[in-house]
Formats: sequence, C-alpha cells, structure tokens
Amino acid sequence: MHGWSSTPARDLIWHVLGVTPGAPGYSMARVAPRLGALDWAKGKVPCPQGMISVEITRTRLILDSPVSVQLDLEGQPAQHLPPGRHDLAL
Repeated sequence: MHGWSSTPARDLIWHVLGVTPGAPGYSMARVAPRLGALDWAKGKVPCPQGMISVEITRTRLILDSPVSVQLDLEGQPAQHLPPGRHDLAL
C-alpha cells in the first residue's frame, strides 16, 4: 500500500465529518460536517483526550466528544458545546 491511499480516510474525517483541531493539541475541536450528496456519515476521530464520535444524517447530528466543540453547521451561527454527548435536530 502506498501512503497516498490514506487520503480517503483523511478526507472523510476532515471534509465530510468536518472534525479538525479547534485549538492546539485538540484541547478544543471544530466540527463542521458537510454531507454533500451523502444521506449520512459517521465515524470516530482519535484525539489525545479520547475519541470524538460524529454521526450525521440530513435531520440529526449525534456528537460525543471528550473536549469542547465549536460546531459549525451550514447556514447557522457557530455553537460552542461542552464535552459530552449531544443529540441535535437539524
């Protein structure tokens, strides 16, 4: 396998689930999911404090994070969420 074959996994994490560091060392995460033509996506992203879990459909977002999150949804103002599990209607 070539190192470039990891690009789909990185793209899923960064572009579809939208999970990126919001502060150095993932002391805060930024989550900005963009489904595009997909109906749903889900995944877990490792960070030093544990796993960030994102499950999104067209109507619902379930987010579980060990760190605070800046949530950026298309067409909505940014939200700051504390660590923990969040189940949001979209």
